[in-house]
Amino acid sequence: MPQLSRTPARRFHPTSRITQALVAGLAGLCGLTGAAAASETATPVASLTITEINTSTHPFTTLHCARQPVQVRFFHNIAEVVLNGKSQMLVQAMSASGARYVAPGDESTALWNKGNASTLTWEGQQLPVCAPAGAILAPWRASGNEPFWSITYDGWQATFTRPGADPQKGDATITATTSDSQSLQVGHGATTWQITATDGLCTDTMTGMPHPQHVSTRVGSETFHGCGGSPERLLQGSQWHFTHIGTQPVNPAAQAWIEFLPGNRIAGSSGCNRFFGTYTLTGEALTFDGLGSTRMACTPEAMTQEDALLKRLGEINGFSLSEPDTLTLRTPDSTLQANPSK
Repeated sequence: MPQLSRTPARRFHPTSRITQALVAGLAGLCGLTGAAAASETATPVASLTITEINTSTHPFTTLHCARQPVQVRFFHNIAEVVLNGKSQMLVQAMSASGARYVAPGDESTALWNKGNASTLTWEGQQLPVCAPAGAILAPWRASGNEPFWSITYDGWQATFTRPGADPQKGDATITATTSDSQSLQVGHGATTWQITATDGLCTDTMTGMPHPQHVSTRVGSETFHGCGGSPERLLQGSQWHFTHIGTQPVNPAAQAWIEFLPGNRIAGSSGCNRFFGTYTLTGEALTFDGLGSTRMACTPEAMTQEDALLKRLGEINGFSLSEPDTLTLRTPDSTLQANPSK
C-alpha cells in the first residue's frame, strides 16, 4: 500500500514500472506534472515515500467480463487494471454508490465496483459486466427438466417453481464461494433450501440452449440439476473469427469476424465491409435484426464471401458451442462456424 509522507527534499529514482505508474497516478491526483513529481531538476517542496509493491504483497484478482479476463488489484484508493497485457492505474473518484476508479485526467477508462459485479470502460469501450469466476449475477435464472423446475434470483430474493406445487420464495444469502462456484442459502430455519452454481458449459436438454453454469438446488429432501446463467456470457467478451460459411472455408486473405457487444449489439467484418446490427436471445433462439453494412467495393472473391455471410446472418435462429471453443451459428438449412480470438 502506498504511504505518503512529507519529508525533507531528496532525490527520487523510480525503479519499477509499478512505482513509476503510482508516481504518475498520485501526481495527477495532486495536480502535479510528471516532471515536478519525479524530476531531479524540479524545485522540490515535498517528496513521496513509496512502499514497493509486488504480486506477493498485493496479488491480482481475475474478473471475467463474459469471456474477457481482466486482472485487478487495489492499493488503498488506487486500482491497477490489466487488460490484454496493458496496465492502467486508476484513482478512486466520487460515486453515489459502490466504488469507482478512473484514470487520472481521462475518464474514458474507469472501473465501477457494485457488490458482486463490476463495470469496466476501457479507453472509451464498455466491456460486458465483470465478475469473479462462478459468481451468480442478478438477474439470474436457472432451470432443469424431467421434472421441470426453474429458479429466478433478483439479487435479494430467490424463487423456486415447479408444476403442481406452490412457489417457494425467500431471501438469499451467499454461503460459499470457490474458484469456480458460488452457493446461496434461501429462506430461514426449517424452510431453507440451497442453490449451487458452478462454471462450465451446460446445454439445456429440452431447448438445446447453451448456458455458462451447471446448477444444483436442494429443496427439502429432493435435489434438482440443470443449467443457469445468461447465455450471452458465452458470446460476449471475444472477437469470433469465422472459419466456415456452410461447408466452405473462409478465405484467410479476407478475414471475417463477429463480436457480441453490451446492449444487445453486434459488430463485425465480412472480410470486405464492416457490418452491424442487434441480437435477441430467448430461451430457445438467437436471432439478428437491423443488419446493415458499409458499401466499399472489394475483390470479386471477397464480395462473394460477403454475400454468403450476410445472407446467413439474416437467417440465424440459434447457436451452440463445442470444444475447443467452436461457435456454431445455425440457420434452418446451414451453419456458420467461428473460433474466438486468442
